[in-house]
Amino acid sequence: MKTITQFVQQGISSPSELQEALQTAMRLEFSTLPPYLCAEWSIGDSDPDNVGEMIHEIVLQEMFHFALAGNMLAAIGGTFKIADPQFLASYPTNILPGDIHQDLPVDLRPLSKAQLQVFMQIETPEFPPVPVAAVRAPGSATIGEFYTALRKAFENLNPSIDQNAHFVARGAEVFQIKSVTDAQNAIERIKSEGEGTSGEPDQPANPNQLAHFYVFKEIFIGNILIFDPKSAKLIPVPGKSIRLPSVFPFGPSTATPNPSIAFNRLLSQLLTDLEACWTQGASLPAAISDMTKLGEEGRRLINGGIRPEFGWVVSA
Repeated sequence: MKTITQFVQQGISSPSELQEALQTAMRLEFSTLPPYLCAEWSIGDSDPDNVGEMIHEIVLQEMFHFALAGNMLAAIGGTFKIADPQFLASYPTNILPGDIHQDLPVDLRPLSKAQLQVFMQIETPEFPPVPVAAVRAPGSATIGEFYTALRKAFENLNPSIDQNAHFVARGAEVFQIKSVTDAQNAIERIKSEGEGTSGEPDQPANPNQLAHFYVFKEIFIGNILIFDPKSAKLIPVPGKSIRLPSVFPFGPSTATPNPSIAFNRLLSQLLTDLEACWTQGASLPAAISDMTKLGEEGRRLINGGIRPEFGWVVSA
């Protein structure tokens, strides 16, 4: 399978490569959820500035991006590999799906200043992913360039779009892909909302809708940010502080039986039900119910000081 850098440098030259790239995009989007969810679930009763809601909105958008990539994959007849242990990332890791190198290890930890630095690293608008076995080369691709390569591939390949392909929908955020233009619009939404935006870290491409990097930065510096036209940068708003909430400490457990087994079973069922939405036209509410139960079990573990594993259970 190609790395993200290879997709960008060599191009996406066939429908099968486009399918492969979209599967990579789905894994990449999903890999951000475990660390973000663990940070959200770690928040205690004292959250005076609603940091939990800020993180929850990012989690939702990551799920929407994952779903949009799935709708694109289904529309061009791709094969899904979601209900699969290989779909899940392992933590801690310095390599995200697509062979994106991370200097700070991405791990499942309570919300903290250090963890917010990891999240900003993941979401930095112009950081260079590199192949695992390669030296970082000048001109290495960025996630934004990866999504641009996907957009160009839809334009150049003009793949056949299956109007009857199964899809998931949620308001204006997640929609059916009925044309190449729909696919390109989906890609632009992912770029503008998530880690694929262009521009420097202090100069958002869209100052009216801050992407994930800037929201995490607001929490990290402890202040709401606003775009200043004079400097063309984000600056703190006086008197609009953001206080970090109280959190539950947690860590890996070595207890027997494994306290994460029920959580892992719910996660595996979620992935199975999500895949069925695209492969069988299954009902999305079943997957939404899985997500709710997963959140309840995740919070229960974290409140008890145990880190959820986010592992695969064969007999889900």
